[in-house]
Amino acid sequence: MAIIKYRPLRSLVDRFFDQDFMPRFFDSWEYNIPVDIYEKKGQIHMDFEIPGLSKENISIELEGDTLTVCGKVEKDETVNEENYYRRERSCGEFSRSFTLPGDIKEKDISAKFDKGILKITFPKTKEVETKKRIEIK
Repeated sequence: MAIIKYRPLRSLVDRFFDQDFMPRFFDSWEYNIPVDIYEKKGQIHMDFEIPGLSKENISIELEGDTLTVCGKVEKDETVNEENYYRRERSCGEFSRSFTLPGDIKEKDISAKFDKGILKITFPKTKEVETKKRIEIK
């Protein structure tokens, strides 16, 4: 007979992820969508990775200097869960807000959604001088 090392924590984790309640536990949750923000050729770019959505399920709002991107991933209700071996894809809502710098042209903001990537572009205005020496008279 072989001796097997007892690993109580590993056993507990394995049992947790093999339980039937796991798909229901993660059935609906809030997504944290990844975003890349960078500047290139005088424009600020924000690239959001949002696979599996259509542009109709995404909302972009600008209020003052705050840009908010929201969306909703809906669950496919036509699937009979009795035939599933595992269900890891889930549904839920996401929302990300960012404070924009003051030197952008708000009227020229553009957004494009293609192959699961939402690209928002902000043209910058002329660089504002941040430090100015004031002469005392």
